[in-house]
Amino acid sequence: MSSRKPEIQAFNLLDELATFGLSQGLRLNDPQTVERFSTSMSESLDMTLSNRAALYGRRTEAMFEAMLISLGAHRLLKAEDTGLVHPEAPFKVPDYRVVLLDGTQWLVEVKNVYIKEPFQQERLLLKRGYHKKLENYASATGGQLKLAVFWARWSIWTLVSPSKLTDESGDLTLDIKTGMRFNELGALGDLHIGTTPPLRLRLDADPEAPSTLTEDGHAEFTIGGAGLYCNQNEIEDQEEQQLAWSFIRYGDWHEVGPMAILDGQRLIGIEFAWEPEERTNQGFEMIGSLSRIFSRYYAQRTLDGGEVVQIHAPSRPGWFKSLLSDDYKGKAMPLWQLRQHPDT
Repeated sequence: MSSRKPEIQAFNLLDELATFGLSQGLRLNDPQTVERFSTSMSESLDMTLSNRAALYGRRTEAMFEAMLISLGAHRLLKAEDTGLVHPEAPFKVPDYRVVLLDGTQWLVEVKNVYIKEPFQQERLLLKRGYHKKLENYASATGGQLKLAVFWARWSIWTLVSPSKLTDESGDLTLDIKTGMRFNELGALGDLHIGTTPPLRLRLDADPEAPSTLTEDGHAEFTIGGAGLYCNQNEIEDQEEQQLAWSFIRYGDWHEVGPMAILDGQRLIGIEFAWEPEERTNQGFEMIGSLSRIFSRYYAQRTLDGGEVVQIHAPSRPGWFKSLLSDDYKGKAMPLWQLRQHPDT
């Protein structure tokens, strides 16, 4: 469970005020200190809000944290790059520390990559000096360094070990194909999900109310009931309904409908369906990864017209945690859960 609180912490502000006062030679009880601090903070915020790269970068860091909380496959998650560090050597503090279920500790540096051309998703992510400073910190604190990259053009997350991908110069250049090949996000709960299409939402007309088609093809009806279905199976379990809604709203399948359901000239209901663009006819179809589903949820609440309007989205602790249990079995909605392991 997350310990982050939405309100501003008074002691954090006090520390910032004290640091500002020290740099300006001001006493904390001087009336000018708060006024000058507020002016400085306002100017700093204005500069940051006008910096699109900074906004997207901070949003991506917050999204990674929120995603891991929703997956729920860790013992501890902590923002690492807070507070002062007094190193003996040049250090760079990664964004997060994650303690896995088996006790392994990862230090994760988060990066946002947006490249407009969809099939040229490659970026020099870590220069040698930057990489070395991160590794120095990881070595000193007993963690394994990982690089989490959000490929914004595709809403795809990859998590890789930089040590495996560094070239002779010490620089790290990563493309999306290589990132997916060495992706370790499955260790933190990410799954690729499949089920039997289509997922359907049916709205039934009230049989006691008028719903007859007119000669020009119009009908007015009153909704008398609603049902959610996976293929022909009605989904009645509440937890399973919530998962189905998540797959419908944020998964890879496209919407078909509405389609009218008729009994002669009487409208008995309408139906919306979600299904894959193409079927493999293997008995189930993939609807997306949990990380990609979460990324779309996050985008809906933090972006508007391609602009960042919020850094944080409402927290969803343990949203997908039930899927990680070996005991979970779909009732009306059978699930295929594929966990990727990185290429060794």
